Amino acid sequence: MRWGPGFGGHGLDVENLTRAEVETRLRLWDEIRAMREKPGIASVYLAQTATGIGVRETRRILGEYVVTEQDAIEGKRFPDVIAISSNPMPSYHGKRFFFEHEGFDIPYRSLVPKKIEGLVVTGRCISCEQAPFQSARSMAPAMAIGHASGCAAALAAMNKIPPRKLDVKTLQKLLLSQKAELRIEV
Repeated sequence: MRWGPGFGGHGLDVENLTRAEVETRLRLWDEIRAMREKPGIASVYLAQTATGIGVRETRRILGEYVVTEQDAIEGKRFPDVIAISSNPMPSYHGKRFFFEHEGFDIPYRSLVPKKIEGLVVTGRCISCEQAPFQSARSMAPAMAIGHASGCAAALAAMNKIPPRKLDVKTLQKLLLSQKAELRIEV
């Protein structure tokens, strides 16, 4: 398996994304040809590529709380924790940064937009600085955050309240009953 060439640019610009699709696929073929010239791997072939270029980061909301770089590094705990992110930060000042703790809490407030009512978010748009985002966008934390966001939306709808007014202890109890890892007792 090979990750292939990268492409810098702006993930919200359609022309840039189109250029990225074309240029990375062409560069990938160049890399395959170059690999075939090396001893022992002349028969290497391209079996599959992604259906589209992977954009890791675009916009994030400004939430009721912004998870900071310091929160991640210190392993900060929050009373409104809804998920834990323990994956390393892959490009922290040019190096992969591994935490010296079990992971940092993702607070519910980072899923609630500061200025938009009736919305709870998940995925690549949660409220956090770039460094902790590198960890939280990984699959395991993203699934945990998605689980919490879905439960929060359901509870808010069932109780006919905006997500901002949701009782976080109720959300945490539901998450724990569904085997979420929160490092708390409710």
